Amino acid sequence: MKRLLLSTLLAVTPSLAAQAADLNIALQTMFDKFDPSSWGNNGAPLLYNVYDTLIERDPFSSPVVYKPGLATEWTRIDPLTWELKLRDGVKMHDGTTMDAEDVAYSLNRIFRHEEPQFISPWGTFFYNLDRVEVVDPLTVRIVSIKPEPLFEAIISLRTAGIVSKEYYDEHGFEYATRFPIGSGPYRVTEFTPGDRAVLERFDDFWGEKAPLDRVTFQLVEEVASRVTGLANGEFDLITHIPPDQQAALDSAGLNSFGVTWPMFHVWIVSQTRPPTDNAKVRQAMRLCTDSQALVDGLWGGLAHVPKAHQFEEYGAPFYMPELDLQKHDIAKAKRLLAEADYKGEPIVAQFTQSYYLYGDLAAQVIQQQWQECGLNLQLEQIEQYDYDKLHIRAWSNPMYYPDPMGAMDVHWSPNSSFTRSGPMWQPTHPDWAPTFETARFGETVDARKDAYRKLLDLDQEEAGWILLYEPHEIFGFREGVEVRIPVAYRPYVLPLRAGQVTVSE
Repeated sequence: MKRLLLSTLLAVTPSLAAQAADLNIALQTMFDKFDPSSWGNNGAPLLYNVYDTLIERDPFSSPVVYKPGLATEWTRIDPLTWELKLRDGVKMHDGTTMDAEDVAYSLNRIFRHEEPQFISPWGTFFYNLDRVEVVDPLTVRIVSIKPEPLFEAIISLRTAGIVSKEYYDEHGFEYATRFPIGSGPYRVTEFTPGDRAVLERFDDFWGEKAPLDRVTFQLVEEVASRVTGLANGEFDLITHIPPDQQAALDSAGLNSFGVTWPMFHVWIVSQTRPPTDNAKVRQAMRLCTDSQALVDGLWGGLAHVPKAHQFEEYGAPFYMPELDLQKHDIAKAKRLLAEADYKGEPIVAQFTQSYYLYGDLAAQVIQQQWQECGLNLQLEQIEQYDYDKLHIRAWSNPMYYPDPMGAMDVHWSPNSSFTRSGPMWQPTHPDWAPTFETARFGETVDARKDAYRKLLDLDQEEAGWILLYEPHEIFGFREGVEVRIPVAYRPYVLPLRAGQVTVSE
């Protein structure tokens, strides 16, 4: 199994006990706006610990188990409507008591997507949810546009976290993202956008109290600085360490722990600009990409080469281990390029400042691989993507919930933030749209699975993306604290709630 280490425990130094259960963590990235709508990789380690959702997941259960959160029960009362009973007496970090108005405000601001900051989370996750209706102070109804088979999965996303309506009404969105208010076991006491966040135990939390007094998240962009900070005791836990730094951790006598994330590093290929508007050119680009060589050369064999657009975390019946759809075949690629009458036209790949581990190195290796097929790949480092020029942009495609749509719908649906951001992903096969519709909204599990399987075959023709690998990243740590890495939440979530982190005495 490629993700055996996911349930392993991290350890951090005994000196922690003397620090009154403080934990200092160095991160590679840090977001600018502290709000559930900031749903990127850079917010995942923090949001889970500050905001609650109506429905929660057991982080460590596979298959996924949904459990009460701010809602104590939920019932589907008609094909489009779910009724949820809210937990009584929940205190928000601003001292107010949560009620149905807070829930309606928190979710309707996204469902209505009238303001720019909410268009991306709406199109990525919530485009099928129409509105929240207040029934009484402790009851809400959530109404969908079509029957929603993934209701629990979507409502348990941290992007559906609940905030204080009174607080946002009084201070406004921009202020609230600088001084955030949720209802989770930790409250934010300090936040410097893009740099640092400090969380402290919230003693009025409705559930079991947080096990740590204080957690400090600090942006440290350089890998060497994170390793040095761990070695000299400045940090207790460091994240985003590449495999080639394992020796540095070992030589310093530091502990480490690896995770292969349920996430693809992926190249998105324009289907609208020549020469990649020709499907045969796109198919050849896939066939020329040797992902195993990338994994062996860059990741020391620790990353995972995908066989299809799927993850083990889906579990039965959606995960199909027998699939082997990702091929490396230079001879076939050359035949396809000849049939497409490709004559060496430039194929431009643009990259912003290095955000994905080994992203720049991978591009250089692929450039060399493609030369063997006759593909003319040009690499450009830019600050903003130029969709009028580029053919390829790098991205990550995480699994946000354990279902095929948890990775596919959030990126490749017609409403996704990527589809709406530029004219690249535009599948043309006549069966794609109706098949996607069934895979997303099918009335039965079997109908959804069959449609999902067909999508994977159609993808072989469309070839609108190139799956590179599932990355393997390392945590460095000391002894004294145990932290469990979840299997039911998106990559980079760092659970620090009760029962999820333990400080040794």
